Amino acid sequence: MEAANTRPAPKGWKSVIIGLLAFLGLPMIPTAFKSFIPISETMVLLMASLAICAIVGWWKGGNAIFAILWVGLTAWMGWTSYGLHQNSYTVLAAGWILLLVTTFGIVSLTVPKLPFFNRSLSTLGIAMGIATMIMVAKPNGVDHVRYAMEREFERRTEQTLNWFHGVTSSYEWRQAVKDRPALDNMAKESAAQLAEIPRRAASLIPFLIAIESLLALTLAWALYHRLTDAPIGPAFGAIKDFRFNDQLVWGLAVGATIFFLEPFQDGKTIGLNLLLFFGAIYLLRGVGVLAWAARGRGIAIGLVILTAIVPLLVCALALGVGVGDTWMDWRKRVQSPT
Repeated sequence: MEAANTRPAPKGWKSVIIGLLAFLGLPMIPTAFKSFIPISETMVLLMASLAICAIVGWWKGGNAIFAILWVGLTAWMGWTSYGLHQNSYTVLAAGWILLLVTTFGIVSLTVPKLPFFNRSLSTLGIAMGIATMIMVAKPNGVDHVRYAMEREFERRTEQTLNWFHGVTSSYEWRQAVKDRPALDNMAKESAAQLAEIPRRAASLIPFLIAIESLLALTLAWALYHRLTDAPIGPAFGAIKDFRFNDQLVWGLAVGATIFFLEPFQDGKTIGLNLLLFFGAIYLLRGVGVLAWAARGRGIAIGLVILTAIVPLLVCALALGVGVGDTWMDWRKRVQSPT
């Protein structure tokens, strides 16, 4: 058992419930989001992540029944989702989930005092490396994965488009657009853009699967420490204190270099995936800095209003602040005595 100071402090359920509703609910709604999320069976991914947390907790002295319960539920749900409906996609999805949670468990047991974010990034790096080696070792392995995922994205997109066409062909819709032809044109443009998603999303699978896996591990970690008293690592910090090793800026730099410079155009897709992933985590770091800065009521209200009006501008601001925090360390600079 780890020292008492590593035990996560009690937290409320509000943020976890909101996260669960979004993580589990969004893939079920016929929207563009459904067309590019890598693993649509988010419940299986989440339960497998929670099960490995329970196993690590049992290994460190926690409740064995708790671990057996979640492992059993995960095995049952995994079999009903993937074992009974096997195809290229289900094999890939099940294989990734198994690789991810196994790696997370090994990292957690090997480096028990590692903070969650560092632990999850290490897990993703190792799992991605192993998955890449497996794909490269197989003839046309990379092309096979891309093809299988693109077909899966197309299948989901077709379902969404069928629902969309059902809505736009209904009597109620025809009556609504009779005097608003621009609305019908917008609907047609949206359908055309939706049909393009599978081809575009297939090239972003590494980024998409990394983000989805990171979200699943985060939710599982939060759930585990609310359902049991056996801690498996340091507590989550507040978002306003969120930071990570400044050396990760090199991931952003390498991604930008490969993506933008002409000599590296053959690896442009790799560069884009790196750029998006490290950009996402620096965006989160920027959100932490802005949350810290918004301790004053006026600043907080201003940021909320600005986000509602121009969300892309706020995202760009957060990204810039997050990257700049690597060198400026805004929070430490302001807190330091003059």
